[in-house]
Amino acid sequence: MTPAEKQYIMQLINKQYGNRAMLGNGMDMAGTALGFVDDAVSPAATKLQDFVVRNVGKIDPKFPAQIGGVATAKGDVLKMLAGPQAGMLSKAAVGLGAVGGVMGAADVLAGNDSLGNKAMDATAMTIGGILGAAGGPLGIAAGAGFGKTISDGTQWLFGDKKTPEQRKMELALAQLQGRGMY
Repeated sequence: MTPAEKQYIMQLINKQYGNRAMLGNGMDMAGTALGFVDDAVSPAATKLQDFVVRNVGKIDPKFPAQIGGVATAKGDVLKMLAGPQAGMLSKAAVGLGAVGGVMGAADVLAGNDSLGNKAMDATAMTIGGILGAAGGPLGIAAGAGFGKTISDGTQWLFGDKKTPEQRKMELALAQLQGRGMY
């Protein structure tokens, strides 16, 4: 085959299958990335799932999970919590928590909140990270994300429920009305 024939055949193949091949390559890359993410979150997710099963099993220790060969309601719940669906849910929770931890750290560092707000967020993230340390690095990030969420919820619940932008607008309006700065 001459180089010109080879090039012509390659052009025909690319024209016929080019978009499908690119889509297939993209799906292969996405699958590989998902595999890396799954490998990264699995240890922390397994620890989370085991923690939940262990602690739910401690509820009402006098009530057995199984009587003879028949599972009780408690046994059914424990079986569900130890199952693959709960495992997938714990992987999603750990992954989202880790992303939340990174986003929370970015908010503390670059956000336009007050110093007190940042201190409270940082403290809550530290406590959450310490509690999540059993899950490794992703557990720490997930714990920090959960801590930031608790801190933000507390600040919203007990704060004045105004965003920094709303406070700036009120200050600007007060200055325009001649009331000065407060």
